[in-house]
Amino acid sequence: MPAEEQNNTLPLVSFVIPMLNEAAAITRCISSILEQSYPAGRIEIVVVDGLSTDGSRAEVEALARKHPNIRLFDNPEKRTPRSLNIGIQNSRGEVVIILGAHTRIDNEFVALNIRYMREMGVKCTGGTQINTGDTYWQRAIGLGMGSRFGIPSAPYRYDKRKRFVDTVVYAAYARELFDEVGYFDEELHISEDAELNWRIRKAGYRIFFTPEIISYYYPRATLGRLARQFFNYGILRVNVIKKHHDAVKPVHLVPPLFVLATLLLAAAALRWPAAGRALFAIWAAYGLFLAVAAVSTCREEKSWSCLPALPAVFLTMQIAWGLGFLAGLFKTNK
Repeated sequence: MPAEEQNNTLPLVSFVIPMLNEAAAITRCISSILEQSYPAGRIEIVVVDGLSTDGSRAEVEALARKHPNIRLFDNPEKRTPRSLNIGIQNSRGEVVIILGAHTRIDNEFVALNIRYMREMGVKCTGGTQINTGDTYWQRAIGLGMGSRFGIPSAPYRYDKRKRFVDTVVYAAYARELFDEVGYFDEELHISEDAELNWRIRKAGYRIFFTPEIISYYYPRATLGRLARQFFNYGILRVNVIKKHHDAVKPVHLVPPLFVLATLLLAAAALRWPAAGRALFAIWAAYGLFLAVAAVSTCREEKSWSCLPALPAVFLTMQIAWGLGFLAGLFKTNK
């Protein structure tokens, strides 16, 4: 079969990328799509802009003039799930891949998603996320985010086994899934992908994960920005659980229960010395956990340069997430 005819049998793949002030990242992200081994004529790129003011829109427009498979849409509401839905509804692909602007992908990313969709007979596939960075703290934060000690509920960050999972990062979806289970929930802002994947599983479909499908993520560069990110993650995980009570897992409850115990014991210690001793004991145990987690992570990754920073990274992620979870119990998801 001639190559051109063979290419036409491959599904058209649409990338949907929400964007808001991503001048430092969007060209890198789109360039990694343009460099795919998958035929360029079977890929389209749909960028949905939340009215950026930093020049990122001009970057996309310049790329679109060179590459007709790039299209740009607006989202005045500036909410991620709304951008995703605008992109999906205006895309033409038989397969839709959601991608973050802070990400670049391996050049076999599309080809492997399509291969495993066909081989496994599934409608949703995804792979692993490798964190990278340009500064010491960004690399340390990436190392923490990719560790099983950092986000144990997100195995796509560290798992090395092909298997069926609850959720994946930057998933490839067969278009008909959206017709059956609906689009992204526009009441959510973060965790909208986990909520959609929950509905996909409830509809009887399986989600296949393989570490061969690789994306590279550039995490936040400071502990302050990491704390804000994970505080929001905690709030919005609660919003998913409020909508779907069986979406909660025991691992989700550990950080908020630890934070709650800390707050209650700290308050009680003002009156009862035993509470102060209990508070010291649980934080001593937590400090030991942070040290062991940092050493274990560095040993697994065979990289020791970030060891001094990792305890602070793990603490920031977990305490911020726990605080956000507690805040989310009393906050609406609007």
